[in-house]
Amino acid sequence: FSPTWYASWNITVQWLAGDIACRTLMFLKLMAMYAAAFLPVVIGIDRQTAVIHPLGPRSAGRKLLGAAWVLSFMLALPQLFLFHTVRRAGPVPFTQCVTKGSFKAQWQETTYNLFTFCCLFLLPLTVMTICYSRIVLSVSSPQTRKGNDAPAGEFVLRRSLDNRPRVRLRALQLALLVLLTFVLCWTPYYLLGLWYWFSPTMLTEVPPSLSHILFLFGLLNAPLDPLLYGAFTLGCRRRHQELSSDSSREGGSGRMHQQESQALRQMEVKTNVAARKAGETKETFL
Repeated sequence: FSPTWYASWNITVQWLAGDIACRTLMFLKLMAMYAAAFLPVVIGIDRQTAVIHPLGPRSAGRKLLGAAWVLSFMLALPQLFLFHTVRRAGPVPFTQCVTKGSFKAQWQETTYNLFTFCCLFLLPLTVMTICYSRIVLSVSSPQTRKGNDAPAGEFVLRRSLDNRPRVRLRALQLALLVLLTFVLCWTPYYLLGLWYWFSPTMLTEVPPSLSHILFLFGLLNAPLDPLLYGAFTLGCRRRHQELSSDSSREGGSGRMHQQESQALRQMEVKTNVAARKAGETKETFL
């Protein structure tokens, strides 16, 4: 919903929807950005809990999910009071949705922008880095590697393959991809924002469409995350089905081999009994 009205605003240039819509939509815009940043953090925390404490309670996931949405709502509330419509009189009247007059000094606006930058970018990036680092360290620890080589004299089934190295590799790949997409999608937009916050005159050097393009590119991070998780889940499911089919074929061949062995043993027993009877008949004749 956010990119749709944002794109229409770029077409009309000036704001035509009124003051209430100005405040509401700017509030929804920031709330969408907060939600897009906080929900991957919740996913990272949930994955960390599932890997490090697989047998522990999982009820905290729903609480974290609710907290992420409530926090997004609360942090976006100032937008309702900062943004408003400003009308410029003249031969061609022009109305725009801006924060002009909401801050008494430039440092107040810069502080507010830096606060949103920390909550939207630095804090989620730090939490996700910690969570996925703990996941990689957990699956790569010596405890998870123990048991890859069977002790001497211990019977090991031929199809008991250890897939933990593959699981560790896939966990590392997914963690790096999630962090990489977050950084690649949002870094250009926030670098441009930092430049503007500390040097407002940069607007004369950068085309206005660049900030809109970078903002829409940042929102692309939201649909990329479920695609990544889905792709890795489908890959794991295919491998699991392949292993299951191999195991079933292995089990079928094992049962056939067992039946053949039983038939051979029965033939040996019958041969021995026939030979014994033949010997007894020969002794009686003599």
